[in-house]
Amino acid sequence: MLFKSWPSLKTSNAHVPIYLVANSQKYNDPRITTINIQNEKSWSDNAITALANVKTKYVMIILEDYFFTRLDEKRLHDVFSFMKSHDTAYCQIAYNGTDIAIRKKAEVFPGVAEKDRYELWRTSLFACIWRTKDMAHTIKPGENIWAFEVAGNLRSQGLYGKFLTVFENQPVDYLNMVQQGYLNSANIKIINEMGINFKRVKLELDSDHKVKLFFYYKVFGTIKEFLREAFFFSRNCLRSFVRIWIPSFDSN
Repeated sequence: MLFKSWPSLKTSNAHVPIYLVANSQKYNDPRITTINIQNEKSWSDNAITALANVKTKYVMIILEDYFFTRLDEKRLHDVFSFMKSHDTAYCQIAYNGTDIAIRKKAEVFPGVAEKDRYELWRTSLFACIWRTKDMAHTIKPGENIWAFEVAGNLRSQGLYGKFLTVFENQPVDYLNMVQQGYLNSANIKIINEMGINFKRVKLELDSDHKVKLFFYYKVFGTIKEFLREAFFFSRNCLRSFVRIWIPSFDSN
């Protein structure tokens, strides 16, 4: 689906290296360089090994459960050009998750905003582009992917360079096939209707755990969102108070 959505990777962009990280399997295509890690320790150890092979200044991260359905090459090129011209550290190119009105206040390029230094999920692993050295610096051995998005968030606060997110006209759309550790049955149906034979191996379907997921999204999710809003409200109040006493204060 990657080449179907992004055909120029085999023509005008055939020089762009593509790495696939896997335990033992290999994708039989000369355009793909497979990095096999049979005795893996953790997600972050795998990522560190993979990044050691990347020789480019920037790297696009696409997790294995993201199935591309659309890619706007011109929009991606424009966003990436802006990143390079401003020596940006990171840009999230899919899914916003924050009110557009809030993003508009921090807009630095059409439809692209700067993430706050203390923003939750600043280092989100939704499809994104990293300055390679910064991602390598942010990752620490022994962490799973969820631990990285939390701890990495704190580590990113000391990095030089802006963290951006595309909040309008995102250049890519994809189906997230795994959520909360379960296969997304609705997206599997879409994939099958597209004529793609999706083989289930170990993961269970989310449709077999409806009650558990209901409590996660409707109960825990609601509480989490309330705490998140309370955190941001308290932080903004503190910032306003500090700025009264220190007019030059700027936490961004």
